[in-house]
Amino acid sequence: MGAKNCPETPRQTMIGMMYLVLTAMLALNVSADVLNAFTKVQYGLTSTIGNFQKKNAEVYNEIEMAYNLNHKKWAPIKKKADALRESAKQIVDYVEALKYRIVVLADGEEEADVMNIKSKDNLDIGGQVMILEGKGKELRQMIADYRELLLSYISKNDTVLSKAVSICLSTDDPKTGDVNFKSWEASKFEGVPLVGVVTLLTMIQTDVLRMESDVVRYLYNSADSESFKFNKLEALVIPESRYVLKGETFKARVMLAAVDSTQKPEVIANGRKVAYSGDVATYSQPATTVGVHTLKGVINYVSPSGVLLPREFKMDYEVAAPTVVISPTKMNVFYVGVDNPVSLAVPGISPNLIQTAISNGTIQKRSNGEYVVRPAVAGKPCTITVFANMQGGKRELQKQVFRVKNVPDPVAKVNGLRGGKIRKGMLVAAGQVDVELENFDFDMKFAVESFSVYTVIDGFVQEENDSRKAKFGDAQLRLINKLKRNQVLVIENIIVKGPDGSTRKLPSLSFRID
Repeated sequence: MGAKNCPETPRQTMIGMMYLVLTAMLALNVSADVLNAFTKVQYGLTSTIGNFQKKNAEVYNEIEMAYNLNHKKWAPIKKKADALRESAKQIVDYVEALKYRIVVLADGEEEADVMNIKSKDNLDIGGQVMILEGKGKELRQMIADYRELLLSYISKNDTVLSKAVSICLSTDDPKTGDVNFKSWEASKFEGVPLVGVVTLLTMIQTDVLRMESDVVRYLYNSADSESFKFNKLEALVIPESRYVLKGETFKARVMLAAVDSTQKPEVIANGRKVAYSGDVATYSQPATTVGVHTLKGVINYVSPSGVLLPREFKMDYEVAAPTVVISPTKMNVFYVGVDNPVSLAVPGISPNLIQTAISNGTIQKRSNGEYVVRPAVAGKPCTITVFANMQGGKRELQKQVFRVKNVPDPVAKVNGLRGGKIRKGMLVAAGQVDVELENFDFDMKFAVESFSVYTVIDGFVQEENDSRKAKFGDAQLRLINKLKRNQVLVIENIIVKGPDGSTRKLPSLSFRID
């Protein structure tokens, strides 16, 4: 029953046939299998309703977007579309409320479930609500008003769509020769099992949404034929300047750019025609002189009716001599044995065109503008030289010199203490010597390789050096357990290894047992 621009799918055709067959069987002694068949049709129709609602929402969104771009042109179409959407929603919501009321009367409010009806074979409730209470007559009038609204939106020349709306939303009484049915509502709901009444109401919702889909798409396609036809949208950012000094404000216009890939308007810039690259015209001009320059011209667009619509444009741009910014990420010094992050930027030049060289070490590129420096010798300056591949040649831009230092020694601690009074139990519980770099920005770890401990007991020096890396050895722990209050324990010969494999000896730690 759909219009030519929205033909019925095989699924819809199948549902329609099942609807006719099941309706014919209502006059028979309906079996449980037939009643269950109604439930299956109900599930299918409910799924179809969801698909139509999603499909229709997409078209309304397209109309809304078009209206936001051109209020004057799309206002009449949007007004009709809004009225159509509201009218369809009123009917669908009204029918949904009817289905729930009917099921509540039959199964009770606690058991009411439109998709799982208990009193499927009830022959009274549907007629009571739809005929005796007059709800069928109200629904019939709503559908008739909705049908007339849709027909008022369709041109008299579009007879296929008009006929589809008239047939699908017909509320005519049955033929007078049929003595069993006296009115539209009686033909639909009188003497019909409860599950059949609910399924027929769901079918009405489906027909309403199907015609809504056909007509709202018809409204969208009936836009003025003089409209510009675009088939691609791209996000476009136009900055006032790509070069902004500290303290200034960056400003840019952000918009959607519509492109018609089937037509390429003529673009003339600074007196010459601009060639196309893909869907856009690309203007190029060698920057040979420093200062402010102006780009101006016209875009000649031909409308669908053949009218030439010129659009002028103008903008200024600045050409500046290149400058280089090299800055260490952590601080103004490089350290031997660690990765020193460096940010390198050349305003106005692509990072892909930048090359670097270094003395006293190595420099590696990690990403655009980000490098890592590994200096070789402490105390010797490190020089970074920056080059750019410009106009087919390699050009030196700038040199910068940095100091090179060794990483400072880590600090040895036991239980967070660098010496002083400590309880013997706390010393034993700590169980090891820790080292850490204090006030150093790099994430660098040293590991304890060995250490020895000594103390004086009964006038004799006792020393143990059986440490297991950073942990106290068994002999060292036995020695510590012999200590008494105010006796001194010295941890010395602390050897640590850095991540570069080099070893260092740290100052001793002295603790007095508390």
